Amino acid sequence: MALGTQPTKPAFRERRIERAKDGRIVIIRPARISDAAEITRRMARVVKEGIYLEEEPDTLPTGREQEKEIQKIREDGGLYAVVEVDGKIAGVALLRRGPLEMNRHVAKFRMWLVPGYRGLGLGKKLMEYVVDGARARGVEKISLDVFSNNERAIGLYKKFGFRVEGRLKGQYVLEGRYVDEILMGLSLQDQAR
Repeated sequence: MALGTQPTKPAFRERRIERAKDGRIVIIRPARISDAAEITRRMARVVKEGIYLEEEPDTLPTGREQEKEIQKIREDGGLYAVVEVDGKIAGVALLRRGPLEMNRHVAKFRMWLVPGYRGLGLGKKLMEYVVDGARARGVEKISLDVFSNNERAIGLYKKFGFRVEGRLKGQYVLEGRYVDEILMGLSLQDQAR
């Protein structure tokens, strides 16, 4: 390689076809506006569990609000992805860019999987997709928050290099117990590209 030249990064593949641990075909792709109603219905199932998302049934977005969110995240340089199994949305992952010039280098991460699709390796595949997508969009840091009782998610995030940056004690009450909110971050500048 000539002096002063940078190795080229492979282009971000927006549509990926992979296999779940059980052998089923998995498609990861950007969310479309036409996905909004299904995303809203599937998200309601996760919220009903009451232990994974900082949402309650009466705070869920309507299909129209979900359409606007997909569009806004896309327009703001973020990423809204869905994972499909057997033609059905099994989960989503999104990166919402900071709204100000002073924090545009950071993207807030959120992910959820519908009951019945956990344990298939979909979370890992979505994380790979999102981290690749963040790099392709020039994101320097990914931040997230997670309930302290969600050990599976915390373990996944740590495998990808996320570090605990803070802890808000007793921030939520889930199933009658106080739960901490853990703040985590991943610096993409610190990782080898």
